[in-house]
Amino acid sequence: MTTEELYRQFETLTVDMVVKEKHDILECAAMMMAQAMRIYKTALTPDDYESMIKAVLESSDGITEMEPPTLQ
Repeated sequence: MTTEELYRQFETLTVDMVVKEKHDILECAAMMMAQAMRIYKTALTPDDYESMIKAVLESSDGITEMEPPTLQ
């Protein structure tokens, strides 16, 4: 599976949780962010973790909004 395919799979999961299962989009985002942070903390050295956190913060202006899902 390519990175793009994996990304699309997570995007589909998010849309399903919000649209089909009626979960709050911000709660979903918080859960995903918490899981990502745990994975980074586990897999990276302390210095690499801090560098990654800094890089995410510095790139925050370049993050694009999600396209709203279409109603089915």
